[in-house]
Amino acid sequence: MKTTLLLFASLITGLAHAQTFDYLDINQVKARVNAGGDLHYDSTYMSPTYQCPIGSNKNWGGLGSLWIGGLDIGGQLKLAAQTYHQGGVDYWPGPLSTVDATTNSSVVNQYKRVWKINKSDIDLFLVNVANGNVQNGTFTIPNSILNWPGNGDISQNQDQLLAPFMDVDGDNVYTPSAGDYPLIKGDQAIFTVYNDNYLPHGSGGAALGLEIRLMAYAFGPCTITSSNPFLNYTTFYNYQIINRSAFAFLDVYANLFTDIDMSLNATSPNDYAGCDVQDGYAYNYNSQFANNPAIGVVQLKGPINTHNSIDDNGDGMIDEPFENMGMTNFMYTNNSLPGVALPTTDPANAAQHYQYMTGFWRDGTPLTCGGNGYGGSTPTKFAYPGNTYPTGPCGSSNWSETGTGSDKRLLIGSGPFILQPGAVNYLEYAYISSFDSITNNPLNKLEQDVQALKAIYNTTLNQCLTTGVKEENLNNSDFNISPNPTNGLLTINSSKINTLATIEVIDALGKVLLAEDYKEFSSASINIGDLSCGIYFIKITSGHNTITKKIIKN
Repeated sequence: MKTTLLLFASLITGLAHAQTFDYLDINQVKARVNAGGDLHYDSTYMSPTYQCPIGSNKNWGGLGSLWIGGLDIGGQLKLAAQTYHQGGVDYWPGPLSTVDATTNSSVVNQYKRVWKINKSDIDLFLVNVANGNVQNGTFTIPNSILNWPGNGDISQNQDQLLAPFMDVDGDNVYTPSAGDYPLIKGDQAIFTVYNDNYLPHGSGGAALGLEIRLMAYAFGPCTITSSNPFLNYTTFYNYQIINRSAFAFLDVYANLFTDIDMSLNATSPNDYAGCDVQDGYAYNYNSQFANNPAIGVVQLKGPINTHNSIDDNGDGMIDEPFENMGMTNFMYTNNSLPGVALPTTDPANAAQHYQYMTGFWRDGTPLTCGGNGYGGSTPTKFAYPGNTYPTGPCGSSNWSETGTGSDKRLLIGSGPFILQPGAVNYLEYAYISSFDSITNNPLNKLEQDVQALKAIYNTTLNQCLTTGVKEENLNNSDFNISPNPTNGLLTINSSKINTLATIEVIDALGKVLLAEDYKEFSSASINIGDLSCGIYFIKITSGHNTITKKIIKN
């Protein structure tokens, strides 16, 4: 009862300081994130809010939102696809019940907020935990840590574990006074949770029953950003998508809708769009102004698909466990301006949204090679790929947008895949603004920046993630670590994983002390005899899954 009262007291305090939006602003980008998942847009003033460089008052971005759609076993379309709220919304704040995938107005209002936190706050907190100042009450825990939504309300059948946190005492209850702390990506993060199953959808689609947890993040000054300056112009968006319904969905596509407006004249736009198939990103740029950037949206992680006989992630293995899809299609819609062909303009109903997501125009005809992609004879999945898709149906021709430019909304997609009841998928994207004031070739600079990001994303970029998120699908019962406590040798057994895995030993400050890769992991031994006595954590990573367990060295 005492723990429950403390949790509700913390929740009430948090609501008193709630913000319905906040900004990533730790580097050269000021990017707005709204409760309910909308990115880079102020709906009150109908203005873009992706400013780069920060302080320049140049807001390049328009709204960004996740689109997800698929068919139930009866062939009925279920879809959530939100844009500018003209006809309503498809997403609402808050988690769903794990029993029946529902929510209510109280939950929606309670979670109509975002949580922003800096890694520096967590680092200072951990130092004071190590010195005993948190435990004895002499350190004032900052609100960003105290009000972190680590737990859902189990009385409303919400998942007990909500926003990720390091559970020092292993009781599944977020208790900062006991040393628990948020786990975030990057040096600054914004967290929000939302769903698609509260009211009828503005898109006209029927709800799937999805709970979506978004962590937007960015990097500030650290060793990796000093050697990779493009990170100062980059923001990241990690989506955890949970199917709370009791139903499976087939032919599912997940798309990031993004409207990057770079024209100075909204009634006569002259932006150009395109994609790079090989490196998995789409882009927008404006060649009329010498100092404008090219802005790329890079897909870094896609949904799991282990049944399509395709090497989705390009690692040389087909349908391995937890294999993530990349960008499988790139489509666009046109703003409904005078002179624009109606079949290429924004969708008007759920079926048209889904057609765009799968590579078809709103009239049901496929995207085709050449011209503006409409009305040709050769279907393709990628619009304006330049020369990055020579093995595709359009051949080796350099198909790029030409002419006076336009006002396009971009759709970066992955699919099809199957979404099982209770399934968890992660999607992750990065926005990169690339400037080239020397040769005025921002597209070439963007290509270099994307390739540099891809080179470090799964390796050295994690050097800055000492308080990194655990993306956890596994259960504690899937692993046995013994003896614990130990004076040296640990044996780790798994009843679930028998494939590639990495085992790390991490101290209370998040520093990786030991790491070992296993090609066929089911059992392993690791020696921590040289470490000082105290509390450590064993982190086991296999593909998309990560789990962390506390150990004691005596």
